[in-house]
Amino acid sequence: MKNALVLGIKLALYASAACLALAVVNNFTAPEIEAHALKKEQTALKIIFPEAESFERIENFSAPQSSATVDSFYKVIQGGSVAGYAVKITGPTYDTSTLVAGFSPELQIAGVHILATSDSPGFGQKAVDANYRNSKGTTFYGQFAGVSAKMPLVLGSDFEAITGATITSRTMGALVSSAAEAVRNYIR
Repeated sequence: MKNALVLGIKLALYASAACLALAVVNNFTAPEIEAHALKKEQTALKIIFPEAESFERIENFSAPQSSATVDSFYKVIQGGSVAGYAVKITGPTYDTSTLVAGFSPELQIAGVHILATSDSPGFGQKAVDANYRNSKGTTFYGQFAGVSAKMPLVLGSDFEAITGATITSRTMGALVSSAAEAVRNYIR
């Protein structure tokens, strides 16, 4: 009994030391990780809206009625007026994905840029693969540009699925639709 108690105390001390070490490392790396994520987001905004002069962050908006989370929402400024809107959104796909979707004021999709996905290697990762081409010759994320987002997107009509990754495809489309819903709610 005494040996088990000593062993339990040693194990608790090791676990406490490991937790403390992880907390210290996280404290030092968190600002760098956050800065890198913001830089990736700003790069995605410039890819979707290359002519934009600035991106004004919007704080007061109505979140979409979905399991997705709007991480950030921007008004795109060009020539002194609103040229569109951009939404960074995270939600369930086959696993989880984060993307930035851009929209014109008329709710045409200006572009989609996938920042991160933890979907399955192989088929699910084709969503971010710049070499993957669908039957129209575009990337998975490139096919959204120019599509109307006034209504939720429909797989097969508004965009093509990745062969073998229907769940990833359908749910990526749902993320874009949720981002569009946030924009629709804002501009009403």
